[in-house]
Amino acid sequence: MNILERYLWKSVLSSILLTWLSLTLLDRFFAFLGELGDVSPDTQYGNVQALYYILMGTPKLLYDYFPTATLIGSLLGLGNLAANSELTAMRAAGISIHQIVGMTLKLGLVLVVMVFVLGEWVAPRTELAASSFKLRMQQKQLAIGNQGIWIKDGDRIINIAKLWSENKMEGLSIYTVNPAAGRIDSITHAARAERDATGWVLYELTRKVIQSDGIQQETLAQIHEDNLIPEQLLSIAAVKPNQLAASELADFIKHQRENELSSKRFEQAFWQHFTTPLSTLVMLIIAAPFVFSFQRNAGAGQRIFIGILIGIVFFLFNRMFGSVGIVYGIPPLLSATLPLLVFLAGGVWMLRRLR
Repeated sequence: MNILERYLWKSVLSSILLTWLSLTLLDRFFAFLGELGDVSPDTQYGNVQALYYILMGTPKLLYDYFPTATLIGSLLGLGNLAANSELTAMRAAGISIHQIVGMTLKLGLVLVVMVFVLGEWVAPRTELAASSFKLRMQQKQLAIGNQGIWIKDGDRIINIAKLWSENKMEGLSIYTVNPAAGRIDSITHAARAERDATGWVLYELTRKVIQSDGIQQETLAQIHEDNLIPEQLLSIAAVKPNQLAASELADFIKHQRENELSSKRFEQAFWQHFTTPLSTLVMLIIAAPFVFSFQRNAGAGQRIFIGILIGIVFFLFNRMFGSVGIVYGIPPLLSATLPLLVFLAGGVWMLRRLR
C-alpha cells in the first residue's frame, strides 16, 4: 500500500465509521424511548434492563446499517477530498478515476470481510441473547439459550433442543415437578414431536416416574398429547431467521426440504448473509460517480442528502423485493441478489460515463 492509497483509505474509512456510529446511536436512542413502553413495575424489566436489551441488539443494527453508512461515509470522505481539490491533484498526477475507485474498492474488500464476520458470528448470537434476556426479565415463563428452549407451564418444565417450526420439534424433555414436596415427580424424553389435527404426537418416548421406593421406567413408540405447550409461548419461541447464522440457516433449509416444508424465509435470510456484505462494494461504486460529477460544486449537506436518499431507496427496494419474492414464489437467490445487481448495474453505468 503506497502513501496515496493509505491517505485515501484514511479519509474514506474515518467518514464511514463516523456515519456508522451516528446512524446507530440515533436509532438506538429512539429505540430506547420506544422500549420504555414495555417497562413495568410488575416485572423485573425496568429502565436499566431496557437499556441493556437495546445495547444487546446493537450488533444487528450495526450490520444492517453498514451499507447505508458506507454510501454516506464514502460520499463525505471522497467529497471532502474533492472540495479541497485533492482529487483534482490526483488526476493531474496521472491517476485515473477508475484507479481511485479501485483503491476504495480494496478498502471495500476489507470491510466486506469485517461485516460478514459481524453478521455470521456476532449479530445472531447477541440478537438471540437479547430476546432471551427480555423474555426472562418480563417473566414470560420462557428462556432461549445454548441448551435450547425452556418453557415453564404450571408444574411442568419443558426443554426443546430443536424447534424446527410451530408444528415440529426434536429433543423434547418434560420435567413434572412437585413444588410442595420440592422434588421432580417424573421425567419424559421424546426423540421428536409433531403436531396433528387434534394435538401432538410424541415419538420414541421414555418416561421415568420417581417414587419413594424407586424409579419406574416405561418406553413407548408414540403417545398423543392434547395440550403439550401453550400456543402463545410456542409462537414466541419459534425460530426467527435473523437470529441464525448462515451455517444454522443451511441446516434449517436442509431439514425443511427433506420434510417437504417451505424454506423460503430461511433461504432468503441465508442469501442475505452474503448480499449484505457485498452491498458494501456496490455502495462504494455508486458513491464515486456522484463525487466526480459534482466535484467542488456540491457541499456536505447535498452529499448527505443524496446518500440518505439512495440508501433509503436501496433499503426499501431490498426489503420489498424480499417480501414479494416469498409471496409470489420468486427463487430466494434471485430475490436476494436482484436489488444488489440492479444498483451495481446503475453504478457501473454511471462510472462508464465519467471521463
